[in-house]
Amino acid sequence: MQELVSVIITTFNREDLLERAIRSVIAQDYSQIELIVIDDFSNEKTAALIDALRPECEQRFVNFIYQRNEKNSGSNASRNRGYALASGKFVTGLDDDDYFLPPRLSMLVARYDEKYSFVCDTLTRLDKDREHGGDNAFRVISLQDILCENVVGNQVLTTRDKLMAVGGFSPEIKQQQDRDVWTKLIIKFGPGIKYAFSTQMVDAEHSSSRITRQIKKYTSYRKLYFKFRPYMTEETRSNNLFQLMSFRGMSSAKMNKLLWGKKKDLKLRLKLLRRTLKELF
Repeated sequence: MQELVSVIITTFNREDLLERAIRSVIAQDYSQIELIVIDDFSNEKTAALIDALRPECEQRFVNFIYQRNEKNSGSNASRNRGYALASGKFVTGLDDDDYFLPPRLSMLVARYDEKYSFVCDTLTRLDKDREHGGDNAFRVISLQDILCENVVGNQVLTTRDKLMAVGGFSPEIKQQQDRDVWTKLIIKFGPGIKYAFSTQMVDAEHSSSRITRQIKKYTSYRKLYFKFRPYMTEETRSNNLFQLMSFRGMSSAKMNKLLWGKKKDLKLRLKLLRRTLKELF
């Protein structure tokens, strides 16, 4: 018997893209699905779309939930509201401007392993060529991997119990919130696994506004750095500081001069780097 999978979609004023996202969940070849749509105080067009799709959704899904926030609360609060409503053993998210290919849920559920914190695959950006390996090739995502950069992407499949145990999405992290959650999951439950096949399409071509274009990377990266710095190795700390330097507009030449100056010893170079960064941050 298939386990129930709860899919959470959060949306704000993207009714055309939202319909595509919902229909990609309807088209899944996995039968036991609960769909939860959290509307972050959109205009009336979103509610009208849901009214039109409701009969089809209620027929297709084990459970269909649509709730509208009383005020615009942001993606983190909306996601947490959706996951709190979920009743499936497994949970996963879907941004309203992206969509799933039909075998996604069945492929991820079949490969879920309780000894790992989550399972994911290699997303495909619609503005770039797809690059991935064989269907069964996978890599283990370690803590230092995710602390260096978001090598996971914006969605995983995990259990509701695991996601709730780490507190869901952190309200103070306005960007890179996905990476924040994956990091918390790995700290508490061990590494994740990522497969080379691709069943999630990330739409970077549409004209709608994206959060990554609205919020400065520096602020969120800085918050993540100080939040998880105790878990970082020396190399990972340096990697993060290098990123922060670039977000502050420091040129590559200046960064290389700091990193590869006369003091060749690694520990001395790290001390020099951190001393300089204290002046910047």
